[in-house]
Amino acid sequence: MSEQCVFCQIIRKEKEAYLIHEDEQCIAFLDAYPVTEGHTLVIPKGHYQNIYEIPEDTLAHIMKICKRLALDYQQIFQTVGLNIIQSNGIVAKQTVFHFHVHLVPRYYEDGLTLFRHAFTKSESNLTRALDKITAFQKEKK
Repeated sequence: MSEQCVFCQIIRKEKEAYLIHEDEQCIAFLDAYPVTEGHTLVIPKGHYQNIYEIPEDTLAHIMKICKRLALDYQQIFQTVGLNIIQSNGIVAKQTVFHFHVHLVPRYYEDGLTLFRHAFTKSESNLTRALDKITAFQKEKK
C-alpha cells in the first residue's frame, strides 16, 4: 500500500467513503464526484498503479464484482445502460494512480457524453495496426 494514495487511505479506513462492497481482494465505493447516480469505483486492496501491474487473478475478481454490481444496479437504479471505464496513464485521463474501474450507470437523457470524436475509417491505419500486433504476437511465441 501507498501512504499518499487516496484509495489506499480509503482501504485502511483513514479516509471516509460510501462503501458498497468489500471482500479480501477488493472494495467498491461510490465515486465522491459522481457523473450519474450510482457511479461506483471498484479497486483492488493491493496497490497497483494500472492494468500493466495488476495480477490477472485480481483483475478477474474485480471484473466479477463489477458484473454483480452492474446486475444489481439495473434493479436498484432502473438503469438502461452502463459504462465500464478504466484508464491508464495521464494521457488516458487517469488521475488517481491506483488501478480502478468506474461503473457509470446510464439513464435516458442523462446528459453524459463520452468519447465524442469524429469516427473515420482508414483501411491503411487498420492494416498497419494489425500488422504490428500480429508481428508482436508471433515474436512472443
